[in-house]
Amino acid sequence: MKYEDLSFDMINSDGIEVTCDIISVIPNLENNDEPYVTYTDYMLDENDNFVTYYGKIITENGQPMLKHVDDKQTIDKIIELSNDEVVKYVNEQVQDNLS
Repeated sequence: MKYEDLSFDMINSDGIEVTCDIISVIPNLENNDEPYVTYTDYMLDENDNFVTYYGKIITENGQPMLKHVDDKQTIDKIIELSNDEVVKYVNEQVQDNLS
């Protein structure tokens, strides 16, 4: 994966095409081939923070695809895994290389 591959376009819930950026990649301990990701479309929440979404990279017909995750149990697991010191360090290094 190249750093520029961390952006993608999608249609949001309002039917508007938006550009999203992957914020972090989190290992999936149950399936190494389907890592979790956090991403944003830069929309703001009620506290003026960027809204964070959760997903999983899956392969469909040989192509990587983002599958949105919205169940609370999986999101809680993603958040817990993202707090691992090694995962934090790696994602900080990726963010530094993007800027």
